[in-house]
Amino acid sequence: MPAVEKSYLRTGERNAPVRLLAFHHGGGSALSFLPLARSLPGLCETFVFELTGRSGDADGAPAADYAEACARFAADAVDIVDRPVVVIGHSLGALFAHNVAALLPDDRRHLVHTVIVSASRSAVSTAETAPMPDEPFVVRSRASLLGDLRAFGGVQPELLQDPDFVDATVTLMGYDLHLADTYTLPGPGPTDVPHQVWYGTDDATLPEEERSRWDESCVVPPVHRGFPGGHFYLYERPEPGAALGELVTAAASTAAGSSA
Repeated sequence: MPAVEKSYLRTGERNAPVRLLAFHHGGGSALSFLPLARSLPGLCETFVFELTGRSGDADGAPAADYAEACARFAADAVDIVDRPVVVIGHSLGALFAHNVAALLPDDRRHLVHTVIVSASRSAVSTAETAPMPDEPFVVRSRASLLGDLRAFGGVQPELLQDPDFVDATVTLMGYDLHLADTYTLPGPGPTDVPHQVWYGTDDATLPEEERSRWDESCVVPPVHRGFPGGHFYLYERPEPGAALGELVTAAASTAAGSSA
């Protein structure tokens, strides 16, 4: 069983030459990334960061805003990034992947091989439109959150007939999307960390003009990669796992070359 430490769940070979840092989607948990992590080459150890407020979380209380949640992740990430890493975040998690990598100290940031921002509006767009409410369920009603849950998919239709499941899921989404509503950019300008922008080619929730604005956050224009599927293509299709494995292998090759 993977071990839970600090703000992340840790799995894989402890002495692996490459590390993967992963950030889950809003309304989800670290468990969503485990099948993908276990499909990766053995040369990779995975750290899946998890927001507070999940089931079984001893701390319990959700983060008050994006800054609080990001600070918790960033503090733990510094100790992890002591060798080449690939960073990936899906949907809400993409904002954390972007910010955490950008906020690393210089001597750690250069170890980031690639940041993958998946199925997410750009950081610039999100910051520009963030309404900055004082608390959750102010700008998003429970009805609108239920609409979001249905629009984004990823939930078996029969579960939406269970009132207890719907109530718990909508509540969790309300707290998580409050973090997007209070999002701030990691710095005054673009980051020098290499990025890739991944998306599902059938994801109706992510217009092309929205994801294309990720270019504004990067010194070097990111690679844009479309994969078959909708908003949750990352967890549902084999192609993203294969592509992620290639990036992990490339990061390992870089590590081997630098130590030669």
